[in-house]
Order: sequence, then structure tokens, then C-alpha cells
Amino acid sequence: MKSVNWIGLVAALVAGQVFGVVWYGNLFSVAWANAMGLTEADFVGQEWRMALGVVNMLLILLALDLAMRRLEVRGWLAGAKLGAFIGLFFGATVSALNYIYAAGPLVLLLIDGGYQVVSYALLGALLSGLRRAPKAE
Repeated sequence: MKSVNWIGLVAALVAGQVFGVVWYGNLFSVAWANAMGLTEADFVGQEWRMALGVVNMLLILLALDLAMRRLEVRGWLAGAKLGAFIGLFFGATVSALNYIYAAGPLVLLLIDGGYQVVSYALLGALLSGLRRAPKAE
């Protein structure tokens, strides 16, 4: 835990939560809720789920930070590329299972899968871009 990029992790956690609100709350709220078959009444009393979302993102960030350290990813662009790669080939493919096996609507796959790719790119850029340079010996 000593080598975790805490500055980048906290910045990515905050940015990730804000991005999630913009993506699902502003850009795609109506389309997403319709695709899920939900109404505003379904969200009443569900604020505790937001806390679980923060914990979930914290776990994702710890794993992404570990991957970046192991792969020696440095810089904003390299972090964004690795994040987008992981978002596409891990996050979006897991989201695709709802479309493939649960016969979910295509719009839901595009919204959720797109969120995975774009958010992981953002998280990766912040984690890698805000990493301190290694100390010279």
C-alpha cells in the first residue's frame, strides 16, 4: 500500500464519481432509465447504492494503479491508453453480457459499455499523469 499513488487515486476517485453523475445523470439518464425499465420512483431511498459505487470504484482504482506500476506506465496519454484498453476489453465486455445473455437492449450496451471505456481512460490518465517521478538515486 506504500507504493500506491494516493494523490492520483483520490483525484481519479473524485473525477470518476463526477463523470458518472454527468454520464448517467445528465447525458444518458432518460435513455438509460428507459432501457432499464425504471422510473424516478425506483430511485427513492436508494442513496446507499452510491456509497457502494464509491467502494467499487476504489477497488477498480487500486487494481488499475497496481497494473500501471507493474507495467511501468508513465504519463497522461499512456495512462489513458491503458485505461481505455482495460475499459474496452474488460469493463465493456462484462457489460456486454447483459446484452448477450439477458437480451438487454442495444442502447444499454452502448451506454454502459461506452461509460466503461471513457471512464477507465479518464481514470488511467489521472492515475498515471499524477504519479510522482521515481526518485533519483
